[in-house]
Order: sequence, then C-alpha cells, then structure tokens
Amino acid sequence: MTNKDSKANSSTKDSGNGSIETESGEPRYLLGQILVDLNYITVYQLDEALSIQKNDSSAGRDNKPLGQILLELGYCGPNQLIRAIQVQVELRKKAESK
Repeated sequence: MTNKDSKANSSTKDSGNGSIETESGEPRYLLGQILVDLNYITVYQLDEALSIQKNDSSAGRDNKPLGQILLELGYCGPNQLIRAIQVQVELRKKAESK
C-alpha cells in the first residue's frame, strides 16, 4: 500500500480526477491527490507529508507510506484514508476495463 507520490516521473501531466498520465498515456492514480480531491487534506498538508517522506528516504530511514505519514501528522483519519484507497482502486479498475 505504499504510494510513490514523491517519485512521480518528471514527464507526467495532470489529467484530473486524482490521476497523472505518464509519457505512455497510462494514468497513475496518486493517493495524495485523491485525498486532496476529496477535501480530506490540503495541498499544503500533502506537500509537507511528501517532503517528510522524501527526507526520510534521503536520510536512509524507513520509507513510510504516504498514508502512514498523514495519519501520524493527524492530517487525516483512518476512515478517510481507507475511503481514498477505495477510490484509488475503483479508478484503477475503471481504467483497466477501458
């Protein structure tokens, strides 16, 4: 359940609905963007959590999932995180069925 929001490819473009399109045109549904789209967290809270995730990784500490960091900061609750993951799964399934 790890999220690689902080490692998004520099050659991506926002396609709305919490997804980013890669160069190949495949959508990547990012948990952080979905949480923002659902108004569970702010863009500033997402940026802070991503910064923490990046700094931890750079310092050689355990690479925590974005959701865990947001929970630890108190920016979202467990039910909000679960709902955002459900939306992420639904979006991925919808994209695969096309």
